[in-house]
Amino acid sequence: MSLIRTGLQRLATVFSGSNGGILSRFLTNVVPAQQQSINTQKEVIETCNRMIAQKPSRNFAIIHLLGKQWRVSDGDLLVVEGYWPPNIGDQIKLEKVLLAATKDFSLIGRPLVQPDLVTVTATVVSKGLSHTRVHFKKKRRKQFMRINFQRAQQTMLRINSVEIADKINARPKNEQ
Repeated sequence: MSLIRTGLQRLATVFSGSNGGILSRFLTNVVPAQQQSINTQKEVIETCNRMIAQKPSRNFAIIHLLGKQWRVSDGDLLVVEGYWPPNIGDQIKLEKVLLAATKDFSLIGRPLVQPDLVTVTATVVSKGLSHTRVHFKKKRRKQFMRINFQRAQQTMLRINSVEIADKINARPKNEQ
């Protein structure tokens, strides 16, 4: 047992020694300079902007709606449970976008994506009640039985579009 412990202690000193150890030397050699990382960021943003302009693939988004997260894309139908005020035929903009992406890249919010960057629009298709759920209670040998029926309100949405703005990292139009 002491042999294993001494071996582990040697490994610990090699990896995290007083002069930084192997890991810190490896990381400092691998990490690029600050200027190179800024250039890399600009290249990534330019590549994403080119892909947005070409619109090669179908956009999707993950939205937060009535306490749940939904993955939506153009033409999807959502059935949302619970009371929700919009009426049938109302066009709404879903603003709590957590993530927007295509096949090639993703825009991840912390916690939400910038409001002007992604637009998700939907139309309320129908409102109604869910199927009947049976809530059955019984106590053995007590001649106690209760049956309750529950129906929750539902709203059906059709996602009209998931659009990503033309330019990432562009200044808003009102600031120019």
